[in-house]
Amino acid sequence: MTTLRYALLTLVVCVAGIVFPASPARAYPQWQFTSGAARCNQCHYAPAGGGLVTSYGRDADAEELSTFPGNGALLHGAVSPPSWLALGGDFRGAALAHDAQDPSGTTTAAFPMQADLSARFASSAGVSLYVTAGFRGQTRATGTIVPMQTFAPVSGSRLISREHYLMWQPEVLGPYVRAGRFFAPFGLRLAEHITYIRRDLGFDQLEESYNLSGGFVLPHSELHVTAFAPDFVRHIGGVEKGAVAYYELRVFDDSAAIAVQSRLAFAPDVTRLVFGAVGKFFIERAKTVILGEIDAVQLGFVSAAVGAREQMVGAVGFSCLPARGLMLTILAERNQVDLQVRDAAWTAGTALVNWFPYPHFEVQVMGRLQFPAGEDTTRTLLAQLHYFL
Repeated sequence: MTTLRYALLTLVVCVAGIVFPASPARAYPQWQFTSGAARCNQCHYAPAGGGLVTSYGRDADAEELSTFPGNGALLHGAVSPPSWLALGGDFRGAALAHDAQDPSGTTTAAFPMQADLSARFASSAGVSLYVTAGFRGQTRATGTIVPMQTFAPVSGSRLISREHYLMWQPEVLGPYVRAGRFFAPFGLRLAEHITYIRRDLGFDQLEESYNLSGGFVLPHSELHVTAFAPDFVRHIGGVEKGAVAYYELRVFDDSAAIAVQSRLAFAPDVTRLVFGAVGKFFIERAKTVILGEIDAVQLGFVSAAVGAREQMVGAVGFSCLPARGLMLTILAERNQVDLQVRDAAWTAGTALVNWFPYPHFEVQVMGRLQFPAGEDTTRTLLAQLHYFL
């Protein structure tokens, strides 16, 4: 194809991305080690993983991660962009049943959950531009005010670009700098935003911040340091500003990783300081990866009438791959909202079944139980069908 034809194809992709509802999608940390890749940026263009997949990631999806082999390239190989252009997209439909012990009964819904389309433009100088665009996907009415998103009405933020950034990275291994909107590297980076280690630490839906981030990625370690600020363009999501640091060391012949992390965030009425650790360990004979994260949180309030509060947020679990293309995950979660108050806690258990039957396709079923202290159990069942270009 000529450059003009690729430019037109990119335009079509970006326009199509605003026609369908979109929802956050992240990489699966379970694939680290289990897929033969020790580093997340082997399969993704982003230094810490997530987003558009590289040719290595597409080949892995086609040859190793799917039950039935096929072609993992863009549009199953129908289009072959030049090396300076990468295109992709994620389309996801969902069906939900949520029981919060409401007298009116269980809430059910079926809805288009995601339709993100992405483009990456790269130069020979190691500079690249990455853009993801789409509509937000959710079941709320268009006029509903969403408190966790700065009380913005749904109708005011249907068209979104969750990620867009400019990056300098001359080589896959080595230093990088990027600036724009994305989630700062932190924690396990699970795909499920409802987990406490995401929802309650500043990484919930549409809470991507504007960042200046840098660091390095080496064969057996990586460091990411990020200064972040709220969304000053649309004013959607969190209101915190601050800094994040994440350092990971891979050990045992690249079959395990340990990481330390910290996040300091300032909001108008509270300061939040987080210290945490992350661990992953792949047991090859059992085809199982054990993963966990624990974070200690110190909250300091501006008001003298409110004393400091200490929290503990964590998740631990495992994922096993009993057959090619099948992944089973069990997670136990805890959010101790106040360490000085015994009954101020949320506990949850989540079971996930992910099946990748053929390249580009995924089926997921999630069952989740939440046990708020002193309240009734909440039950959630979610089924998703996912396709990526």
